[in-house]
Amino acid sequence: MKRQTSILLALVLLCGHLALAQNRWEIPFQDRDIQVDGILDEWDQIPAIVLAPNMEGLASEGEFGEDDVRLTIRGVRNQDYLYLAIEWYDDVWDVAEVRRRDAVWISTDGTRRDRMLFFDYFKFHLRRGDYDYTLWLSPRVNDQGPHSWHRLLTGYSAMERASSAPLISAREQEDHVTIEIMFLWNELRLDRDRTSSPLTLIVSDSDQPGYLLDTKLKNLKWIAWQGEVHFGR
Repeated sequence: MKRQTSILLALVLLCGHLALAQNRWEIPFQDRDIQVDGILDEWDQIPAIVLAPNMEGLASEGEFGEDDVRLTIRGVRNQDYLYLAIEWYDDVWDVAEVRRRDAVWISTDGTRRDRMLFFDYFKFHLRRGDYDYTLWLSPRVNDQGPHSWHRLLTGYSAMERASSAPLISAREQEDHVTIEIMFLWNELRLDRDRTSSPLTLIVSDSDQPGYLLDTKLKNLKWIAWQGEVHFGR
């Protein structure tokens, strides 16, 4: 019995170690610029992270069907820019602009939620001790969007810093949306000598366009990836 328990514990620890190893996103360095036009022909050979209901090792809330949503994200960087490419599939699109000043939703009973979670949005969140960068981004569907807002906080007092918005180009395809994003490295204020950072990626999936937010609350759905991003050279 003790031997079986030891074997089980070893397997649990091994699985935990493998899960941690998988939560590492390597963004390669390429000494070239990418044309930010929403066309992803240049990205085929770049490793990707996939956020989908059937992917292991992801956190989630809500009940998903197998084909509800799938978001694939890739990244590269050079000396001046960080580029991201997104392919976003969704069986029911629910797109609305949420301005930063309206980002927190409070229900009549005092429940607080990110308002973006009530629609189809993607969150890119870099956060370590004295650094916090957030980008929220919607798809482009039926000539609506992409909608986005960003925020940069630095220092132990979490002071907000002026930072220009990333360049975003999105295209609606026949059955999905493609997006390219270009961050100016200096505007991100990331230390060039520090090559890693904790990162959270979230995709929310609303299947109730036009519904009141109070009605949507019990049906919120999102998928999250959490780990370390490494910026290669």
